[in-house]
Amino acid sequence: MQAGFDAVAAYTEVLLSAAMRLCDNVSDAEDLTSETQLAALSYLARGGQIDDLRSWLFSVQRRRWNDRLRRKYRAVTVSIGEDFDIPDDTEIDEDLLRSEEAEAIRQSVAFLSEQYRVITVRHYFRGETVADIAASLGIPPGTVKSRLDYGRKQMKKGMEQMKTYTEQSYMPKFLKICNSGSCGANMEPMNLVENDVLGQNLLIAAYEKPLAVVELARAIGVAAAYVEPVVEKLVREQLMKRTGDGRVYTDFIIYTLRDHWISNPDKARFCDENMEMYLEHIGAAVESLKKTDYYSERLERFMLIDITVSAVWNAGEPYRTPQIFPERPNGGRWIAFGTVSDMTSNEDEMPQAYRSRENWGLGGVRRTVIDSYAGGRDLVMFTYDTALNPYGFGKLDSLGCHTFMDNEEAFLQMAYLLEKGIDPAAVGYPPKLLAGIPGLCEEGFLKMVDGKPALNVPRLTHAEAEDFFARICRPTMKKIADDLTAPMGDYLRTHKVKIPAHLDSVPDQKLTMPHEPPAMGFVFGAVNAGLHNPDLGNCPETVLIFD
Repeated sequence: MQAGFDAVAAYTEVLLSAAMRLCDNVSDAEDLTSETQLAALSYLARGGQIDDLRSWLFSVQRRRWNDRLRRKYRAVTVSIGEDFDIPDDTEIDEDLLRSEEAEAIRQSVAFLSEQYRVITVRHYFRGETVADIAASLGIPPGTVKSRLDYGRKQMKKGMEQMKTYTEQSYMPKFLKICNSGSCGANMEPMNLVENDVLGQNLLIAAYEKPLAVVELARAIGVAAAYVEPVVEKLVREQLMKRTGDGRVYTDFIIYTLRDHWISNPDKARFCDENMEMYLEHIGAAVESLKKTDYYSERLERFMLIDITVSAVWNAGEPYRTPQIFPERPNGGRWIAFGTVSDMTSNEDEMPQAYRSRENWGLGGVRRTVIDSYAGGRDLVMFTYDTALNPYGFGKLDSLGCHTFMDNEEAFLQMAYLLEKGIDPAAVGYPPKLLAGIPGLCEEGFLKMVDGKPALNVPRLTHAEAEDFFARICRPTMKKIADDLTAPMGDYLRTHKVKIPAHLDSVPDQKLTMPHEPPAMGFVFGAVNAGLHNPDLGNCPETVLIFD
């Protein structure tokens, strides 16, 4: 009997491989294999003779499978003997059933990591032997067998794995990535997952703790086969890091929407407590600017924003370690940070007590420089995006360039040509960009004078810019920053975002950033105090500098 047992046991793997192609989950495949082998052992124990054991086993397995199908679909079966039956005319279309039933098992295979998935598919779905797989992969047969065993155990859970999926598997979240420092040539890191919901959700899922690829796949309900290349890209582009044991984690801070508004009452209180000092200094700067030959209300707005942003930032500098911007792929030097939201996020859900008095939105200063163009040298543009301008980050989109940096460079070139009366065609300025002039007028960058476009944003010569920044802006900024430094230290020590313990690359500034007192809170204080006119129409917070 032992010889018979050994002979039947030798066919376990090939029978299981065939059963996997028939059944809709691993448990049923293993049960079908066991039933087939038990039938053979029972037949041999009663004195039966089997000349071709392989054919006999496969024939029995097929008939046992057909029995299962008929029971499932209540088809009639006429049985003869122990292991053979005669199907009637109601036999099910097995190819159709197999294609439907196989969906669940194919799904469970898809969630295996690559080293187990490849071997499982080759052995159970393509019928390759353990020896052939081992030889082609250059690994011992024992390793192939152990991976097959592990794969079976993982697949055995089948669709029960759905119980371990996070909410992201059926309600994806969204991640907006920004950065400090210099973007890469293709706007990295902001563009890396901009329209990639899968990438965004992998970064969100791997934020709280490092995860293996299969854990990420289960968390968001996407097969590991599709997750792996995205993870590789995120590691390569330095948004993720890999641990020594192969797990990955998101290597930058991710804020929630709550992080951005939970401190609003404290932010407002900080501005109120320091507003009298601020108004004294900024009011003196406004008076100084009004005495210059280059004064305009639009330059005054830029000045308020520029002085205040720098002052608030510098007041907190003594309490932060310097940010070090590492070299990144594609020429970038940046530190990323992101904010997560979901489909249900709604600003109206913010408790009334936490709503700010004004919209304090602010995008940091951007500096565009063109060394030489159309005979001009050192063309410079400084611009902010704030709540005082309704166009915000949509400014200059009417030019239609690939990135906002390209739009800003194209506008700086156009501004120089307009100021100098140079024919755009003479210097090869793209005609299609000129089609954006009506949009630029609407946004407040240009205005029409006697039917021709002209600048509507302030333009300073280099000498005027030196006087503006060195004599007015920087001294005022220093006075405000010096007076804010002590209270800012008290504030920042108690206002930090908590991050996962394993995340050691986040600079101090990113821990306090959502909670920091808003520069625009002070700017709106100046507006409310009557120091600046808010009714300038569409007024870009922009200044141009060239001779």
